[in-house]
Amino acid sequence: MRNIALPFILVAALGAGIAFQQDVVASDSLELTLGESKLVIYPYGLMESVRNTDGVVPMQVQLYNPGENTVALESLTVQTPEGQVLDVVIFDEVLVGDQGFVQDLYLALEMVDPDISHRHTKRQYIPLEDWKALSPEAEARTISTIIENVRELQAAGSPQLTNVLFELDLNALFGANSQTGDVAPVQIIAQWNGGAHSSSVAITHHITKLSPYMSPPYASRGTGTGAWVTGDLHVHNCRDEAIGGCDSCSAESFNISGAFSNADLKPQFQALGMDFFSSTTHSYCINSTSEFNAVLTESQSLSDNTFVMLASTEISGAEQGPQSGSDSADLLCSLGWGAHDVHHMGAHNISSRKPGGQDGFLDFCDNPMFGQKSNSIAVRGEGGFTSINHPNSGSWGFNSVQDIAGQERNRTWGVEVWNGSEGANQWQVYQRDWWIDRLTEGKLLYPYSGSDTHDTAVDFGAIHTYVQGALTHQSLTDALKAGRSYISNGPFLELGIETVNGARTLPMGGTAFVQRIPNNIQININVDYNCTYSSEITIYRGTVGGGEVEVFRQSGYTGGGSVQITDTVPTSSFWYRADIHNAPWTVNAMTTPVYVWSR
Repeated sequence: MRNIALPFILVAALGAGIAFQQDVVASDSLELTLGESKLVIYPYGLMESVRNTDGVVPMQVQLYNPGENTVALESLTVQTPEGQVLDVVIFDEVLVGDQGFVQDLYLALEMVDPDISHRHTKRQYIPLEDWKALSPEAEARTISTIIENVRELQAAGSPQLTNVLFELDLNALFGANSQTGDVAPVQIIAQWNGGAHSSSVAITHHITKLSPYMSPPYASRGTGTGAWVTGDLHVHNCRDEAIGGCDSCSAESFNISGAFSNADLKPQFQALGMDFFSSTTHSYCINSTSEFNAVLTESQSLSDNTFVMLASTEISGAEQGPQSGSDSADLLCSLGWGAHDVHHMGAHNISSRKPGGQDGFLDFCDNPMFGQKSNSIAVRGEGGFTSINHPNSGSWGFNSVQDIAGQERNRTWGVEVWNGSEGANQWQVYQRDWWIDRLTEGKLLYPYSGSDTHDTAVDFGAIHTYVQGALTHQSLTDALKAGRSYISNGPFLELGIETVNGARTLPMGGTAFVQRIPNNIQININVDYNCTYSSEITIYRGTVGGGEVEVFRQSGYTGGGSVQITDTVPTSSFWYRADIHNAPWTVNAMTTPVYVWSR
């Protein structure tokens, strides 16, 4: 195979799909003769932003040899631009040149639908704004070729790649007096020897210090002792990698850029100001009880009174009943002769393995596979809860909407309306609207969020929930199931309702099931907010069968305060919710609704 010249292949490749393959020979079968070559640093495992700069966080880069000869790695140095060394990794390792094989593979991954490849960010060759969709035929050919070449890469042991983990002292990088908005550059220098002399290559990466999450504009509206905590309900780790994983999972054919253990992810989330995450390894990557028991052990060892890791999984489930639309995952399932079209659901705080798919190449749609009903009941039986992940995504969407049942039937608890891997850092309207459509159909579901990260912890619209008492696995699960939660990448927002005479109140996430709703009942809707920009607050009223209408919209809010309006409730099942955003829609929050459901 010849190395594809990147500047010249894009037009042809984007039109026809990419086809490339060469034999990748395992390093133990080669005579490793050093020679002149080159080295590439892929920055796939570097955090883009933090909130807390008083700790040490693990990060990583991937080193790759796209040349013709073998090189001996010598060191990786992490330093400030002024030369202050922050960490050094010394190697006793060689990388075999592959003449651009992996480089072409990464290019192909950037050519296919980003919903499939998880390449919305950290792109090296095709900026997202320049990406053009392939024809279905070209995308199918490209995907098939990617999978075949990843299979070959895995079989050979990927001798041209290595993932290098290092520790970054954020205080040393940013300095003791860092401020919100500071951008700290860090230099990463790789040195290697081709036999005659040492060579080096360097990249500079920038990390931004974000403002803290906004606090409530009041002391506490909870009963008893409690606190707001923040976290991520959709997190993948090194078990979700096709190569270099812990253990590797062949079904994750598009993930070859390295990932982190749950132990590595904890300090990353803490650096982002978060207090928990849910470890949602794909069900098809956990194929034994012992594998899931390892997640349970991590959940216990990594959790304390300041941070919780929930033992969870992302279940691949069978699409059953009438389908509404289709997605590109259906193509992947057909390529692997899968038994089903599938969807993904988060299964949070579980105590046993939940099967769904197998871990071989293109086996993520194979049996064992179960539907939404049986999966939700199994998770509920262990005291956990399920969420429908990225429901309206172009890939791995949830198309069997007719058979969905929510809290009204004690089944699925919520919907992921903000998926942090799908582009811009704001909630996706198309995911939110899918959720609103389900509410309109009478399916009671909370809005949840998750980053869906497959490498570092990332900033996005995290879920903030009020935990009663000490932070534990149980108290966190209780809070998330109670719905006293809002989704935000900065502002604070909370909504509650009360009858005008004060006789009945419902907090955010509160649900009242009633026999009937009388005419002319008036309520007060209270919205507490705290924001740093001139922002707009909108309050919505929704009805089963009627959808949503705005009952309040006003701009110009800055700082902390409250909004109160009075409204006459419908006589059919209804909900109220609120959102807030700044003018460019880059800083956003939305509440969990309050619900009154007429039986």
